[in-house]
Amino acid sequence: MARKVDPEKHEEKRLELLEAAHCCFLREGLRGASTAMICKEAGISPGHLYHYFASKEVIVEAMAEDYLRRLHGYFADQPEGANTSTVLLSEIWSMQGWGDVDHCRILFELLAEAGRNPRIRAILRENTSGVHAVLSQTLRAGQAKGEVDAGLDPDQVAAMLIAVVDAAPMLPLMVEGLDFAASRDLLTLMVRRFLAPQREV
Repeated sequence: MARKVDPEKHEEKRLELLEAAHCCFLREGLRGASTAMICKEAGISPGHLYHYFASKEVIVEAMAEDYLRRLHGYFADQPEGANTSTVLLSEIWSMQGWGDVDHCRILFELLAEAGRNPRIRAILRENTSGVHAVLSQTLRAGQAKGEVDAGLDPDQVAAMLIAVVDAAPMLPLMVEGLDFAASRDLLTLMVRRFLAPQREV
């Protein structure tokens, strides 16, 4: 007789395993981290892992999807009528300091792996298309409200914003001593000025 699975406990354990995998990928790199390392980090046997994920690639796919869900959550939590630039940078505004951005840095591991692995590339493109669609829709709404320059192409701008927001978590690794709040304010100001409708002279 098959053992009955508690969906709530199963999901809780699945999230724990994703967190363990995330730690391993940050420490060892996507290629360097093995399923054995992930199991050791999570304190389970390899056989137990396969009850939740069929392979390391499936773990990577789940992480990419989880990242997209977080982004959608940040957008959804913004109050109605919030300034367009604040909505577009809602992920950055959800953070309290550079220590909160570790979950973003796995994206750079994924990008590196995507250059070698067509499956990971497809996962990233699929997930990025979802974020891109949300950003484009937000930009069009901003244009309708007069907050965003009507001459800007929302799809092109959305792609550029993805690059800017994805790169932001790497700032403290490249430049030591950056103040998080000041950096966040400056990034918001840059985006706001870029999006602002052109004034007639």
